[in-house]
Amino acid sequence: MASMTADDRMSDLDALIWAIEDDPRLRSTITAVAVFDGPLDRRALRHRIERATRVIPRLRQHVVADPLGVAPPRWEHDDDFCLPYHLRVASLGGDGSRRDLYDLTEELAAQPFDRSRPPWEITHVEGLADGQSALFITSHHAISDGIGGVGLSLEIF
Repeated sequence: MASMTADDRMSDLDALIWAIEDDPRLRSTITAVAVFDGPLDRRALRHRIERATRVIPRLRQHVVADPLGVAPPRWEHDDDFCLPYHLRVASLGGDGSRRDLYDLTEELAAQPFDRSRPPWEITHVEGLADGQSALFITSHHAISDGIGGVGLSLEIF
């Protein structure tokens, strides 16, 4: 087992946010929607996300509670990391309008993260009007702040 560093422990603020989010009204999910003028190449997207999970190690880590409950939770490498779980594909129903897209993303954003997995997901949305497609990115605030989100975007786009 590798030795733990200070960076492996959640900050006190992130630990508090992680602990209180059992109440859906208190969830601190960060979401973003990117709309593209045409379809996305699934294989290229998968390659970019796979690469991002290697460049940004936190994307392959899940949260582990302190067994005694006295220290903040820690980040630990997920030996069972499964990219297809985190990178999903959805097709819009209806006429593929922005309203249809926003309804879908609202539904996805409301779903809690599986606490045994790294707390993030990306949904590749197909079927938008005019041949457009979208990416819906959702992550727990503890995995990234705004600056980290920019770094993730740079890796993906």
